[in-house]
Amino acid sequence: MSGIDLAAARHVRQVLLDSGFTADGLLGALGPSAYAALGRGEPVPARRALAERRDALASLVELFVLGAQVPVDRARRTLPLEELTALGLVDVGPGVTAVVDVRPYGESDTDWYVVSDHGPDSAGHESAEVAVDHVLGVGGASLTLAQITPRRDVPRALDLGTGCGVQALHLGRHAVHVVATDRNRRALRLAEVTAALSGQEWDLREGSLFEPVAGETFDLVVSNPPFVISPGHRYTYRDAGLPADDLGRLLVQQAPAHLAEGGTAVVLANWLHVRGQDWRDRVAEWVAPTGCDAWVAQREVQDPAQYVGLWLRDAGGSPGDEQDRRYEAWLDELTDMDAEGVGFGWVVLHRGGTEGAGGPRIEDVSTFPRLPRGDEVAALLSVRAGWGSHDAVALLAAAPVRPPGLRLLAEDRAGDGGGLQTWPSRASLADGWRPEVLLDAVGAQLLRSFDGATTVAEAADRAAAVHSLDPDDVRAGALIAVRGLVEDGLLLLAAAAPAH
Repeated sequence: MSGIDLAAARHVRQVLLDSGFTADGLLGALGPSAYAALGRGEPVPARRALAERRDALASLVELFVLGAQVPVDRARRTLPLEELTALGLVDVGPGVTAVVDVRPYGESDTDWYVVSDHGPDSAGHESAEVAVDHVLGVGGASLTLAQITPRRDVPRALDLGTGCGVQALHLGRHAVHVVATDRNRRALRLAEVTAALSGQEWDLREGSLFEPVAGETFDLVVSNPPFVISPGHRYTYRDAGLPADDLGRLLVQQAPAHLAEGGTAVVLANWLHVRGQDWRDRVAEWVAPTGCDAWVAQREVQDPAQYVGLWLRDAGGSPGDEQDRRYEAWLDELTDMDAEGVGFGWVVLHRGGTEGAGGPRIEDVSTFPRLPRGDEVAALLSVRAGWGSHDAVALLAAAPVRPPGLRLLAEDRAGDGGGLQTWPSRASLADGWRPEVLLDAVGAQLLRSFDGATTVAEAADRAAAVHSLDPDDVRAGALIAVRGLVEDGLLLLAAAAPAH
């Protein structure tokens, strides 16, 4: 990159912090109601809350949050106008206007600033169609990726398709060296300012997919790529210009060559639901050649009309004949692909671990109570990596223990005849991200037996005796059940190997 004035960026960062232009500062200045209204795209309560203020915070909110013009004399009194201009954040004319969107962002113990383009629904810019090289700010997909990414300390991390730099900000807290790439030169420019205003520095490189890091490996790779399945290449931030869902397949299959031993990749993707084909089989073909353990989770599915309507609105523009033409062409292309829907989710690859029992784990998580956190994803990877030291013999000899927060519920309900009927037992974790697991009578007894001293073989033999079943059959079923309970976090194996 060409570089920016780092001294100016440091000064601006300090002014932003000192003025209270942070997430907590905005909440305090605006109040909960106006702050919540901003999140809904309603600026009027915030304008009212700041109506009598003429300080630096009011000027910053008016510029970067409300999209309003600030008088030049007030901007000079309250803000470092020359530095803001030198960084490309504002333009000075009859008044001072924001060239880009600057938003407070961060974690509980730090404050960052994300620099991006104004969205089509942002205050002061409503209904304008975004530019071809538009750079998105913080959105639902970027927040999802930030939450599910494991956060152990690593030497090298890669943010592929960094955009404005959201993922790189998080990586900067636990990676010694962060490489961030994008094919959009404007995105790299804004990411550079994001890093500088947030007190970080990254190795920024221009190029498509893994081209900028050819021959290099990383301990962690994350990517929120332009995964939208769309005709052509209209917008850089969303359209890869590749057929169907080939971008997701290419990223997944190319990532392992750039993972160090023990490395992890977390990639967001769209995949087609093709008529007559299970989506799981489609994505299984993506991960089969990787040589990595894989976890694929589908968070959402949309029918073609929902999908096209969402992404047309996302890019802005006014309704009319041209918008209708794009809608028609897009639907025609999805119809030609035999698409019944489009799934959204993530693919996690781990290199060097033993693949979990039964191959890759591919599941629909759309009805789960919440998204997993990064530590919960790391726990799943660790368990699956540990199966190499737990073949059938070792697992029968293992003595699992129930984790803290385990809930095992059993109940009787009144039947049609008035008598009580025993319902299947249900196991779950308090505040767990997975739904309850139904257990038959044998499974519930097995789970109750595990106290860290009772082996799987002993528990299975006891269950067989209680239920008058063949011990060999119960042992075989117990091996399957225990593996599932361990991967779901409902049992712990002390000897599980960690995922590096």
